[in-house]
Amino acid sequence: MLHAFVGFLILFLLYQFAEANGQNLLKFPGKPYSIFVLFLLVIPAADLVARWQNAPGLAAYGMGLHDGWLKNYMLGAGLGLAAQTVLEFVGVQFGIRKVTNLHFSIRTLLASILWILFANFPAAASEDLITRSYLLHLMPGSSLLVFMFFSSLIYTLNHMIRLLTRPITDWYHLPFTGLTLAYVFFQTGSLWFVIGLHQAGNVIYYLMQQMMDISNTTNVKKRMLFGVATELVMLLVIILITPLAATNR
Repeated sequence: MLHAFVGFLILFLLYQFAEANGQNLLKFPGKPYSIFVLFLLVIPAADLVARWQNAPGLAAYGMGLHDGWLKNYMLGAGLGLAAQTVLEFVGVQFGIRKVTNLHFSIRTLLASILWILFANFPAAASEDLITRSYLLHLMPGSSLLVFMFFSSLIYTLNHMIRLLTRPITDWYHLPFTGLTLAYVFFQTGSLWFVIGLHQAGNVIYYLMQQMMDISNTTNVKKRMLFGVATELVMLLVIILITPLAATNR
């Protein structure tokens, strides 16, 4: 148990180190490349931690190249992109987001896709390793509800820098997102599904920012209520779709 806790602490601190650099609390040169590299380091570190604990590397955390891994990744990404696009459209219709000055271009779209596939991957994957698959590795025999609660809590705390430096409107959704992603991992054992879904959630708002001028409503209560509602809708969609994923048990 001590080895498991030490391993978690190593990975958690590595992630916070990368996050602090990304939030400009640390001044590593060569940004944004140094941000990418520091997040990327968490993944081989997780592999080494697993082997130190006599486990089969990343496969112990549901991130091995098992049969169905690519299907799960594409299913998670596709589902996330489709659902988030619909929810953002609804948000625009309800006035939660205001969109002006569309400036779509193929070049911008291609650059954004590259960002999804490469730049965003290490941050999403490393966080999913720490707050979901490694955590379940620490909690063998846990029930679904218990795992969802603790995973969501750790996922939220993993954003401690944001919690301490940003207004609540920047992080209120984290516990609900954490519940959804924890549910997916517990039910499938495939971190690839979770990573695809996680990346999709990160990228839709990024794409909107690249292709249009966008602002949020100044009505904080309305914005937060809509945000919680969309997160719960996403959880319901995931519960219905998850059985399509190839399990890694």
